[in-house]
Amino acid sequence: MHASRRRATLCLLTVVAFGALVLTGCGEKTEDPAAPSAVEETAIAPADRGAEPAAADETPVEDTLAPADKSPFAGTKQFVTIDKAWTEGGLTKLSVRPAEKKVNTQFDTWEIVPGTGVFATVPMAEDTRVLLTVPVRGDEASGIGRGEPVSTSQAEFVTLLTQLDPRTREGAGFDLSFDGEGQVTKLESLYKP
Repeated sequence: MHASRRRATLCLLTVVAFGALVLTGCGEKTEDPAAPSAVEETAIAPADRGAEPAAADETPVEDTLAPADKSPFAGTKQFVTIDKAWTEGGLTKLSVRPAEKKVNTQFDTWEIVPGTGVFATVPMAEDTRVLLTVPVRGDEASGIGRGEPVSTSQAEFVTLLTQLDPRTREGAGFDLSFDGEGQVTKLESLYKP
Protein backbone atom coordinates (compact mmCIF):
# COMPACT_ATOMS: atom_id res chain seq x y z
CA MET A 1 0.00 0.00 0.00
CA HIS A 2 1.35 3.43 -0.86
CA ALA A 3 2.29 5.82 1.93
CA SER A 4 -0.23 8.36 0.65
CA ARG A 5 -3.02 5.78 0.84
CA ARG A 6 -2.01 4.86 4.38
CA ARG A 7 -2.06 8.52 5.32
CA ALA A 8 -5.41 9.04 3.62
CA THR A 9 -6.81 5.97 5.37
CA LEU A 10 -5.47 7.18 8.71
CA CYS A 11 -7.01 10.62 8.12
CA LEU A 12 -10.34 9.05 7.17
CA LEU A 13 -10.34 6.85 10.28
CA THR A 14 -9.47 9.87 12.43
CA VAL A 15 -12.35 11.85 10.92
CA VAL A 16 -14.76 8.95 11.43
CA ALA A 17 -13.65 8.47 15.06
CA PHE A 18 -13.90 12.21 15.78
CA GLY A 19 -17.31 12.34 14.12
CA ALA A 20 -18.54 9.45 16.24
CA LEU A 21 -17.35 11.22 19.39
CA VAL A 22 -19.07 14.44 18.39
CA LEU A 23 -22.32 12.73 17.44
CA THR A 24 -22.51 10.60 20.59
CA GLY A 25 -21.36 13.39 22.92
CA CYS A 26 -18.78 11.13 24.56
CA GLY A 27 -16.65 12.84 27.14
CA GLU A 28 -19.22 15.53 27.83
CA LYS A 29 -20.20 15.90 31.48
CA THR A 30 -23.43 17.62 32.41
CA GLU A 31 -24.93 17.82 35.87
CA ASP A 32 -28.46 17.57 34.53
CA PRO A 33 -28.96 14.75 31.98
CA ALA A 34 -31.97 16.63 30.56
CA ALA A 35 -29.85 19.76 29.91
CA PRO A 36 -28.97 20.43 26.26
CA SER A 37 -25.48 19.38 25.20
CA ALA A 38 -22.88 21.87 23.97
CA VAL A 39 -23.49 20.66 20.41
CA GLU A 40 -27.22 21.33 20.71
CA GLU A 41 -26.60 24.76 22.23
CA THR A 42 -24.26 25.84 19.42
CA ALA A 43 -26.54 24.48 16.69
CA ILE A 44 -28.93 27.38 17.28
CA ALA A 45 -27.41 30.83 17.54
CA PRO A 46 -28.80 32.96 20.40
CA ALA A 47 -30.25 35.43 17.89
CA ASP A 48 -31.99 32.57 16.09
CA ARG A 49 -33.73 31.01 19.12
CA GLY A 50 -37.36 30.59 18.26
CA ALA A 51 -36.49 30.58 14.56
CA GLU A 52 -35.98 27.48 12.47
CA PRO A 53 -33.00 25.51 13.89
CA ALA A 54 -29.86 25.04 11.81
CA ALA A 55 -28.93 21.61 10.57
CA ALA A 56 -26.76 19.66 13.03
CA ASP A 57 -23.74 19.80 10.72
CA GLU A 58 -23.98 23.56 10.12
CA THR A 59 -22.52 26.04 12.54
CA PRO A 60 -24.31 29.38 12.20
CA VAL A 61 -21.83 32.20 11.76
CA GLU A 62 -22.07 35.93 11.43
CA ASP A 63 -20.48 38.02 8.71
CA THR A 64 -18.62 40.16 11.25
CA LEU A 65 -16.05 39.41 13.91
CA ALA A 66 -17.91 38.08 16.93
CA PRO A 67 -16.85 39.07 20.45
CA ALA A 68 -14.62 36.48 22.13
CA ASP A 69 -17.44 35.21 24.36
CA LYS A 70 -19.72 34.62 21.34
CA SER A 71 -17.16 33.24 18.86
CA PRO A 72 -18.80 30.33 17.06
CA PHE A 73 -15.49 28.50 16.61
CA ALA A 74 -13.85 29.02 20.03
CA GLY A 75 -11.97 25.93 21.19
CA THR A 76 -12.75 23.89 18.07
CA LYS A 77 -11.10 22.53 14.95
CA GLN A 78 -12.86 23.34 11.69
CA PHE A 79 -12.40 22.50 8.03
CA VAL A 80 -13.13 25.64 6.01
CA THR A 81 -12.77 27.46 2.73
CA ILE A 82 -11.25 30.93 2.87
CA ASP A 83 -12.66 33.72 0.73
CA LYS A 84 -10.02 36.30 1.61
CA ALA A 85 -7.26 37.17 4.06
CA TRP A 86 -5.99 40.60 5.07
CA THR A 87 -4.06 42.44 7.76
CA GLU A 88 -5.83 45.11 9.79
CA GLY A 89 -4.47 46.88 12.85
CA GLY A 90 -1.59 44.43 13.15
CA LEU A 91 -3.92 41.39 13.10
CA THR A 92 -4.35 38.97 10.23
CA LYS A 93 -8.02 38.24 9.59
CA LEU A 94 -9.68 35.55 7.52
CA SER A 95 -13.11 35.36 5.91
CA VAL A 96 -14.06 31.69 6.39
CA ARG A 97 -16.99 29.34 5.84
CA PRO A 98 -17.23 25.73 7.09
CA ALA A 99 -16.77 23.11 4.37
CA GLU A 100 -16.51 19.34 4.13
CA LYS A 101 -13.73 17.13 2.84
CA LYS A 102 -14.39 13.72 1.35
CA VAL A 103 -11.97 11.08 0.14
CA ASN A 104 -11.93 10.68 -3.65
CA THR A 105 -10.82 7.03 -3.93
CA GLN A 106 -10.70 7.13 -7.73
CA PHE A 107 -7.79 9.60 -7.70
CA ASP A 108 -6.52 9.03 -4.12
CA THR A 109 -7.13 12.70 -3.23
CA TRP A 110 -9.53 14.85 -1.26
CA GLU A 111 -12.70 16.34 -2.66
CA ILE A 112 -13.70 19.64 -1.07
CA VAL A 113 -17.40 20.39 -0.70
CA PRO A 114 -17.82 24.13 0.01
CA GLY A 115 -20.34 25.15 2.63
CA THR A 116 -23.21 27.53 2.06
CA GLY A 117 -24.19 30.68 3.86
CA VAL A 118 -22.26 33.75 4.86
CA PHE A 119 -18.54 33.94 5.53
CA ALA A 120 -17.41 34.66 9.11
CA THR A 121 -14.45 36.90 9.90
CA VAL A 122 -11.99 35.31 12.31
CA PRO A 123 -8.69 36.67 13.64
CA MET A 124 -5.40 34.80 13.64
CA ALA A 125 -3.36 34.71 16.85
CA GLU A 126 -0.01 36.47 16.67
CA ASP A 127 1.87 33.14 16.87
CA THR A 128 -0.37 31.14 14.52
CA ARG A 129 1.39 28.24 12.84
CA VAL A 130 0.73 28.40 9.07
CA LEU A 131 1.47 25.25 7.03
CA LEU A 132 0.86 25.33 3.28
CA THR A 133 0.79 22.66 0.57
CA VAL A 134 0.15 22.80 -3.16
CA PRO A 135 -1.81 24.56 -4.68
CA VAL A 136 -1.75 27.38 -2.11
CA ARG A 137 2.04 27.59 -1.74
CA GLY A 138 2.75 26.94 -5.42
CA ASP A 139 5.47 24.62 -6.73
CA GLU A 140 8.48 26.83 -5.97
CA ALA A 141 9.66 24.89 -2.87
CA SER A 142 12.55 22.87 -4.32
CA GLY A 143 13.32 19.48 -2.85
CA ILE A 144 10.00 19.34 -0.98
CA GLY A 145 7.07 17.17 -2.02
CA ARG A 146 3.95 18.92 -3.27
CA GLY A 147 1.85 17.46 -0.43
CA GLU A 148 4.43 18.24 2.24
CA PRO A 149 3.32 21.17 4.43
CA VAL A 150 5.77 24.08 4.47
CA SER A 151 5.81 26.58 7.35
CA THR A 152 4.99 30.09 6.16
CA SER A 153 4.53 33.49 7.78
CA GLN A 154 1.09 35.06 8.05
CA ALA A 155 2.14 37.89 5.71
CA GLU A 156 3.34 35.39 3.09
CA PHE A 157 0.06 33.45 3.43
CA VAL A 158 -2.00 36.61 2.82
CA THR A 159 0.10 37.35 -0.28
CA LEU A 160 -0.14 33.80 -1.65
CA LEU A 161 -3.91 33.55 -1.05
CA THR A 162 -4.51 36.94 -2.68
CA GLN A 163 -2.46 35.92 -5.74
CA LEU A 164 -4.34 32.65 -6.26
CA ASP A 165 -6.72 32.34 -9.18
CA PRO A 166 -10.29 32.76 -7.77
CA ARG A 167 -11.30 29.27 -8.94
CA THR A 168 -8.26 27.69 -7.26
CA ARG A 169 -8.92 29.67 -4.07
CA GLU A 170 -12.57 28.51 -4.01
CA GLY A 171 -11.41 24.89 -4.33
CA ALA A 172 -8.78 25.12 -1.57
CA GLY A 173 -9.61 23.78 1.88
CA PHE A 174 -7.99 24.52 5.23
CA ASP A 175 -7.90 22.83 8.62
CA LEU A 176 -8.08 25.50 11.32
CA SER A 177 -7.56 25.13 15.08
CA PHE A 178 -9.07 27.79 17.34
CA ASP A 179 -8.18 28.77 20.90
CA GLY A 180 -10.79 29.47 23.58
CA GLU A 181 -11.11 33.07 22.40
CA GLY A 182 -11.89 32.13 18.80
CA GLN A 183 -8.48 33.04 17.35
CA VAL A 184 -6.86 30.76 14.79
CA THR A 185 -3.80 29.07 16.33
CA LYS A 186 -3.01 26.70 13.45
CA LEU A 187 -3.83 26.85 9.74
CA GLU A 188 -2.97 24.01 7.37
CA SER A 189 -3.94 23.86 3.72
CA LEU A 190 -5.24 20.57 2.33
CA TYR A 191 -3.09 19.13 -0.45
CA LYS A 192 -4.81 19.08 -3.84
CA PRO A 193 -2.84 18.02 -6.93
